[in-house]
Amino acid sequence: MSDVAGPRSLACLNGEFAPPEETRVPIWDRGFLFGDSVYEVVRLYDGRCWLESAHLRRLEHSLAAVRITGVDLTQLMSRTRQTIEQSGVREGTVYIQITRGVAPRRHAFPAPGTPPTELIVVQPFDVRPTRLRQETGVGVVSRPDHRWKRCDIKSTNLLANVLAAQDAAEAECLEAVLFDARGYVTEATHSSVLWVRGGRIAATPEGPEILPGTTRHLARKLAERIGRSFVEEEVTLDELRTQTAEVMLVGTTIEVMPVVKLDGRPIRDGRPGPITRALQDAYAQALAEWLAAGPNAPDPWADFGVGMRRSSAHHDTSSASSASLTTAAS
Repeated sequence: MSDVAGPRSLACLNGEFAPPEETRVPIWDRGFLFGDSVYEVVRLYDGRCWLESAHLRRLEHSLAAVRITGVDLTQLMSRTRQTIEQSGVREGTVYIQITRGVAPRRHAFPAPGTPPTELIVVQPFDVRPTRLRQETGVGVVSRPDHRWKRCDIKSTNLLANVLAAQDAAEAECLEAVLFDARGYVTEATHSSVLWVRGGRIAATPEGPEILPGTTRHLARKLAERIGRSFVEEEVTLDELRTQTAEVMLVGTTIEVMPVVKLDGRPIRDGRPGPITRALQDAYAQALAEWLAAGPNAPDPWADFGVGMRRSSAHHDTSSASSASLTTAAS
């Protein structure tokens, strides 16, 4: 049982615990200077990390792809557990960021042996706004996809995402759906885009143009539970507007979110569709089953892949498959 008075945001920077507002990163950190870093965001339910194995595998992929070395994932997960425990947060998020470390400013990698910077932040998460939006559905805008060509890496190079997300915020929309130079939908700024066409749940084919979403992969599994096939196919922005029965966003903090308007125009009748509702129910059931099984039960989603290409880069992940973010029972 945590000995803190109540839940609070807590950061752990290179093993040192402090409130986030008191945590300081050196100005020569390459994550600050170049965005030379990768990250993960994990959702906490009842003090436990949801889809932890998938997030850990994706972090491993990102580290290898950008050739950040010297990361001991087992120790990282141990410190993550400690941060959750000390924060007292039960409903929240865990933000993990790994940078290439602190070194004199130059574009090429720093000297071998430069230790990476490790940041863990645990914060409470107010789910009430999300629950309201899940009931009513949300509006989105469309914007050109100006991001780089390795979006399968979850890096902190997010300026193109930020600008598109700001356009969405100014339009009083939750998200911006991105489309490539050919007019095909890729994903949204911080979530995956799914749609329903011909009774099937569909998503953009995986590849370097999109992030291998953990919730998207869970949605693929849950589609089986509701008797729907899940396919990967391309869809143009115009087809998304006119040829789909339903559109939804899926992501770590939004779960399954109905989209009812695109660029100010309603999707079909402007209400969440029945397949989206069924997928929401299946998600809630899967989460409830996982929570009911207890913290010592095997991760039921440990074996689903996240569609990541292996990199030839080497880093210390010898215990990655067995590392866990799950906190001890309190």
